[in-house]
Amino acid sequence: MFGRKPAKTVLILDIENGSVGSALARLAPGQAPTLFGERRINMPVLDTRSALQLLREVEHAASDALLHACEAAARLRNHGGVPVHINKVVMFMAAPWGVPNLAVGRPDFSSALIDTLVPRVQSLFGEVPITWHAHASAAVHGLRSLYPEHQDALFFSVNAEVSELLRLQDGKVVGHTTAPVGVHTVLRTLKSHAGMSLEEARSAMRLNRTNEALQSAAAHIALEFKEAARELPGKGDTVFVLAQEPLSDWFARSLSHASLADLFPQGGVVRPLRSVHVSPFVSGVGSADTHLALNALYAGAAHR
Repeated sequence: MFGRKPAKTVLILDIENGSVGSALARLAPGQAPTLFGERRINMPVLDTRSALQLLREVEHAASDALLHACEAAARLRNHGGVPVHINKVVMFMAAPWGVPNLAVGRPDFSSALIDTLVPRVQSLFGEVPITWHAHASAAVHGLRSLYPEHQDALFFSVNAEVSELLRLQDGKVVGHTTAPVGVHTVLRTLKSHAGMSLEEARSAMRLNRTNEALQSAAAHIALEFKEAARELPGKGDTVFVLAQEPLSDWFARSLSHASLADLFPQGGVVRPLRSVHVSPFVSGVGSADTHLALNALYAGAAHR
């Protein structure tokens, strides 16, 4: 009666360049978003970085994630007694599928990926409204919500093949760029130079084991971060790092490399952004998927 929006259930699709996540989110005015039915589909670590092959893998993973969300909603309706009706599909795209365009004030998206996913959404959910957002938009909104006191900062969002770096100044995004490194970069290094399997490589990163190959990978990440940061305007001595947990800690530690000393001559602070930091703002987080939680937080703000 007073113009407040009714509660609704949205399907969140988080499209990165090494995985696709999906979740259902219940959004109600005045309440924290509630996440349920979460799923993250990791794509294989490719030996070569082929853009076309990567696009095909993303399309397949996104299709599987949408199907999982459809099945999760059906199970809740049929067996959980929860009247789940998906009112909207909200897609978040990381680089290179969705990137901020600061010159025009809105993101650019991959039309090829959208043209593939829209018919798939419609085949499962009918003529439901679909919106697209850049992953960077949700990440920055989350940072502002969690740490409003950090108006000047660097945000390093680590993905599988391509990572994003954003500069915030006075709370506004003044620069965005990408770096051709990520989780898969490190995994390939450990596989080829240390003879590790992919699971052994992931374990070494989680446990922060010390070996020459891992140290070399950390130095390479630091170098690419440094080169990308130099392209951005403004200044700031705090860096926030977002990656799929529990690897955010390893990437944060990699930025303590001595080669970055001249980038922060007065010293700096590197802080990993974890799901525990987001959980006070999003309820029902059943896994450590920080990206889906940040997406829900962004979608909830848009629904107020």
